[in-house]
Amino acid sequence: MRLLIVRHGATLNNAQARYTGQSDVPLNALGERQAEALGLRLANQRLDAIVSSDLQRARVTAEAIARHHDQPIQFDSDLREISLGEWEGLTYAEVLIRDPDRAAGWQADSLTIAPPGGETTIEFRDRLLRAFDRWRTAYPNETVLWVTHGGAIGILLCHLLGMDLERRWQFRRDNTAITEFDIGPNTGRHASQSPYYAILMRLNDTGHLAGIEDGHQSEERQVL
Repeated sequence: MRLLIVRHGATLNNAQARYTGQSDVPLNALGERQAEALGLRLANQRLDAIVSSDLQRARVTAEAIARHHDQPIQFDSDLREISLGEWEGLTYAEVLIRDPDRAAGWQADSLTIAPPGGETTIEFRDRLLRAFDRWRTAYPNETVLWVTHGGAIGILLCHLLGMDLERRWQFRRDNTAITEFDIGPNTGRHASQSPYYAILMRLNDTGHLAGIEDGHQSEERQVL
């Protein structure tokens, strides 16, 4: 499977460095321009399936892509961003004031500690992998495009590259950037470690944003 993973366009929360999580916020004007540019960039790409998170910032980005293809959008709630519960809509500074002890615990161990009412990183990873296995099984030799979220892309990069999930912050994941994997059955000497191989073909490709004002700097600090 050729897997193209794109992040949704920019939102006001992104620009203000607010935690968004699963809050259903819209694209801002910049995000709409980014989505249109992404749609044009992918217009001549073969896409056998267009799959999107059902949150509107991803859905509207997917619609800008689907307009250039004879493909319906298939929605998958497992591709949503991590749930941040009571912290959604807050900045990190506001979280530190409101919930300092929980924030310190989450910073020390986000794998097993969740924001109040939210998900742990392990729970987030597990639902993303459900989606990955489902779409890999359905389209083993085709090109699949996912429209998802920054946190999801960081988790998938770490998992598919065999890296510790704590290193997900080392990957830049700009709005509407394209990341691509070649994925297939693992029949080589590493077959006992994983049933599939994953080769990273490109990472955070934002070439289509050239000429869009601030298109590659939509977030002062990348947050979920």
